[in-house]
Amino acid sequence: MFGNDKSLSRSSGGLGFMGKPSKKARLIAARLTAVQAVYQMAMSDMSDKEAYQDYVERRMGKDQEGDDYVPADLELFSNILSGVSKNRDELRDMVLGALNGKKPEPLLQSIMFCGVYELMNHADIDAPVIINDYVNVAHGFYDQSQADLVNAVLDRQSKNLRV
Repeated sequence: MFGNDKSLSRSSGGLGFMGKPSKKARLIAARLTAVQAVYQMAMSDMSDKEAYQDYVERRMGKDQEGDDYVPADLELFSNILSGVSKNRDELRDMVLGALNGKKPEPLLQSIMFCGVYELMNHADIDAPVIINDYVNVAHGFYDQSQADLVNAVLDRQSKNLRV
């Protein structure tokens, strides 16, 4: 995993665990991993299928920078990754619209794309749960102002999408 986000490590005190991780921890890990994979795709020629395989083969539940990470829920991870890939243009338009045309840098954009995709396609999950998880992902990489921006964009889009 890139960055120094230790929130999903077993030994950091974040979502640490001794044994099998909870379903909630695996869902949060799926969101973080999806953001990282979408970012990786944006910075390379990697397809969503290649990004998925890279995670499964090289990273899932393995020691990263001295910490063991919670393995992602593969169903949610795959769904977000392929959904963002297939809906990239629509997601870009929605994010840019919420930001009055200002394009965010690639990692911040990846967080927003994943969050907006979930708000569009996972009506079975309460919007505040989705928004909170992506704001927490943003906190792992950014200061409060950028996390607030993620919150504002996702909140605005949830109101547009879930009337």
